Amino acid sequence: MVSSNTLTETLHTVTGIKIPELRKQKQAYERAKQSLLEKAQNEADSRKRVQLLLDGSEELPGIKDLRSHPLFNIHHLWFFVEQARFDPSVSDRVLADYEKTVRNQLDAETANYDFTELYGELVKEWTSSNNTNTTDSESVFVSLGHEDMHQQRATLKEYVFHAKETDTTAIKAYLDEIFANNPSKEVVSAFEKLQSQIKEFQTNWDRSSHFETEGVTACIENILDSSVISDSKRSALRGFLENKIVISEIKDAMNMRMAARSSFALDGPTVIEQRRQLNGRCRFYPDEDLLQMIFLQYIGAKWAIELKRALTEFTFADGVLKSPSGKLGKQALRRRQFFLGNGSALQGGSVEDNNDETWRADVFLDQLPNGVEYNWMDDEDKPEYGYEEAYLPQNTRNSRVLLHRIQAHLSSIFTVLRYFGVQEEWIHLFKKVLEAPITFKDDAPDSAPRVRKRGTPIGTRLATFFGEFVLSCVDFAVNQKTNGAKLWRMQDDFWLWGDTEVCSKGWDTLTEFSHVMGLDFDEEKTGSCQILAPGSDEQANANANLPSGDLVWGLIKLDAASGEFVVNQAKVDVYIEALDLQLKACNSIFDFVLTWNIYGCRFFLQNCREIDVSTTRQQLHELLETLRRIQSRVFRSSNGSVEQHLKRMIQDRSGGSDIPDGFLYYPPVLGGLGLENPFIYLNLFTHSTAKSSEKFLEKLFKDEEKEYRSRKQIFEELGTGNESSGQTIDSDVSGDNPEKSQSRRAAGGFPEPTGEWADLRDEPFMNELTLGIEYSSQAEARTSWNNYEKWVIQLYAKEMEARFGGHFAIKKGLLPAGLIKLLLESRLTWKN
Repeated sequence: MVSSNTLTETLHTVTGIKIPELRKQKQAYERAKQSLLEKAQNEADSRKRVQLLLDGSEELPGIKDLRSHPLFNIHHLWFFVEQARFDPSVSDRVLADYEKTVRNQLDAETANYDFTELYGELVKEWTSSNNTNTTDSESVFVSLGHEDMHQQRATLKEYVFHAKETDTTAIKAYLDEIFANNPSKEVVSAFEKLQSQIKEFQTNWDRSSHFETEGVTACIENILDSSVISDSKRSALRGFLENKIVISEIKDAMNMRMAARSSFALDGPTVIEQRRQLNGRCRFYPDEDLLQMIFLQYIGAKWAIELKRALTEFTFADGVLKSPSGKLGKQALRRRQFFLGNGSALQGGSVEDNNDETWRADVFLDQLPNGVEYNWMDDEDKPEYGYEEAYLPQNTRNSRVLLHRIQAHLSSIFTVLRYFGVQEEWIHLFKKVLEAPITFKDDAPDSAPRVRKRGTPIGTRLATFFGEFVLSCVDFAVNQKTNGAKLWRMQDDFWLWGDTEVCSKGWDTLTEFSHVMGLDFDEEKTGSCQILAPGSDEQANANANLPSGDLVWGLIKLDAASGEFVVNQAKVDVYIEALDLQLKACNSIFDFVLTWNIYGCRFFLQNCREIDVSTTRQQLHELLETLRRIQSRVFRSSNGSVEQHLKRMIQDRSGGSDIPDGFLYYPPVLGGLGLENPFIYLNLFTHSTAKSSEKFLEKLFKDEEKEYRSRKQIFEELGTGNESSGQTIDSDVSGDNPEKSQSRRAAGGFPEPTGEWADLRDEPFMNELTLGIEYSSQAEARTSWNNYEKWVIQLYAKEMEARFGGHFAIKKGLLPAGLIKLLLESRLTWKN
């Protein structure tokens, strides 16, 4: 895959070649069209005039095949006009309508040419904007950005070059308390097995070949999926993948380096590149030698896979994790199986069960890859360490409550590694990687490299491995010290919920862990919230040692009064200012569209609550009202309308006028600009949300009651051997006919009231347990268009058909549509 710079240059060149050719075709068409219209004007007979237009339209240069046109079929009209030669019932009014249809189609072809030329000019402006001088508005943006970037770089240097001393003895004592000296024999036994597995993994490291073709390819592809590397190195790696000889040479070099890993040394200082993220924050990415990057990627992946396998086996071994007191005990589970049958009673479905399943599948060590040697690319959409509320992928959980950043002294990391059984050979190699001499790309040329003393490089597999190794300890510590609560963690962002006592113990555990390991909490993003039932006399956070800040995530915060997440309007105000700056810095129409799509649409939607079955109409309306407020502020001179603002930009820059809305919003494959409308994304859910949370819960309870009655009826109809319950049961299915009763119970998956189940024979149907019901959204069948695209096409279809004679705004083949699509999908580069 070529770099975006090369792609831009290619698109600029190809478009420059195609636009003159397009103008030639347009001029030829307009001359022939004008000649045809003049001939038609001189024809007085209406039927002959329509016939002339029909015959002549097929001869016009560059016109579409009108015989297969979806809306205008010239073949059909020709038959109708031929009928009018002899049939007086085809009136002049009908013929006039036919003539109007033909003339409209000729004008639609003109519109196609006009907007294809306009589109080409916009592409040309876009691809040449990188070489133009900055505008005044961009200069303002640059000065603000540089000041902020210098500040953030100075802050980082204070961390990475100055060690925060930690007590390795205290770290080992802390780890002993939760692992080796745990009061639970099951924990101690499982941990000893974990240490043994990690040692065995190291012993077996060289018993098989490491770098084969598949392994090198997987490493490269995994690196390409990250945001670490520069554009030029991304292009080089793509080139590696396309050359088998290069891959073979890399394989040999990597195996030689692996054999000599005991004398591993870095290939010179690591250059740190500072990049601005969508949220205005900067991230610092290592710019390493490509072969070194591939080598360390492989080691990081192998260790990460082994760590996840070993920790998963340890954590879910019998008796290791504590369960919260609210979970059903063995007797309660037996009752569910007896009364509800094997087919349903053991399926779970309670809130606690669902939480456990979600935690295990999506939260527990979610940064580490699954699978075997080459299967480590299943998490390519997961954000990297050091990432904050920037461009959130759609599958990101809304789980941000306790936020804290890894700023550990390196001795903390090495102490944890040694405690789990990592041997000195590997400690030596990891020490070389972490204590790397580094320079910053924007430092003075004569700046001497300085050794990293704190933290880890972001965006690499090894960094993820180190982070998860350390933080997995606090996952387990919280579970043990809160008697069963689970820490919901995404990288170094935590949240914990439960009663006041559980949260207080959890916070104390986190505080103790951070103190021992030399970590700091980000106080601005740390808080707590107690939600009380209406009329409750309990004081909020009474006697609890909890942080006092708000619980915020992206652009929302948890409201204690309602118990629901609401839009954080103060954060929205900051977002509006940033969005306004980003849009004003755009040098072209396509830059504006891309910036709006990513920052004005997706960033907003993905930093608010996820729309699901629990979303209420009120919450949806709050988001829609916030969107309207954002646009009214950013586009105040255009009546709060992004489309009116964009139309005016096009008119000012390219002279285009009378631009249909569909041209802005239609997808690029149909010749539109692909402007995204966040209102549509939200309105897709308007009719599937509950009017209020109370209504949602009311429906939930009614459904539970209905399910309870249904289950009870099934149980009573099958019979239980209970003759004294006062129930009226048909003799064929009651205790009067035990054989038939038992066969029907067995057929229904219900245990017989005999043997180990005999104690439940005379029990009435369960009346003190509540049935849980699982809710899941049903995915609609998809065609080539997703629901958003279908909405856009249907919303503007009539306008586009009237203007262009169909859905295509531009003429196919006259612009490099493939290159345009590739560049539109490339990463957006923010101007600093």
